[in-house]
Amino acid sequence: MSNSESDKTKQLIQTLSSDLEKGSLNIYTLFLSCLGLVIFGILLGWSVSNLVGKSSAFPGWWPEPTLLLIWGIVSAYLFCRLAFPEERSAWAFWAAGAFLFVWVVFILSRFFTEEVPDHVHVGLCSVIIATISILFGAGAWFLLKNTASSRPGLSGFLFLNLLLASSNLCLKFICSVQDPSHILISHLAFTLVWIGVLYIPIRKKFSW
Repeated sequence: MSNSESDKTKQLIQTLSSDLEKGSLNIYTLFLSCLGLVIFGILLGWSVSNLVGKSSAFPGWWPEPTLLLIWGIVSAYLFCRLAFPEERSAWAFWAAGAFLFVWVVFILSRFFTEEVPDHVHVGLCSVIIATISILFGAGAWFLLKNTASSRPGLSGFLFLNLLLASSNLCLKFICSVQDPSHILISHLAFTLVWIGVLYIPIRKKFSW
């Protein structure tokens, strides 16, 4: 490495260190901002349910809403930890994926063990999830517009986990249909499809 390249590298390291000391990458501030999406999802769902007269739609916190809440909180925490280059990425992927997998298994177990009606109600839940996730994503995009990640693929995956956990948690206050076939098709299946559709553009957002 030439002296000029070495000087540029040292200058970059000093600049990044200075930014960190100023608190531009404060993990607690970033975590609280991401956690705000989860809290806002709860407040939005509760407000809409009361506004449209569906205050009784919420099935109670246990078990699925609690699972979604934990999934959102863990995704927010892991996403924030990934803002620091010294953090290893493998465990973050498996940790976030584990909660998504548990939710999938829970819904599938309900589908195969509970009585399924002859007519499957699809409804507008997929549209609601898409709308909420786009609104939440747009707000978070504005806050994170100047950020980048050394692992954009993983950051994008964690960010989508956070968005979809918050959106599904919001939906639990609005959707009064608790039939497992409806949740499997309109909630779970669409969430997985939506993650696949949004992954590439979200990944590009976090690229350098």
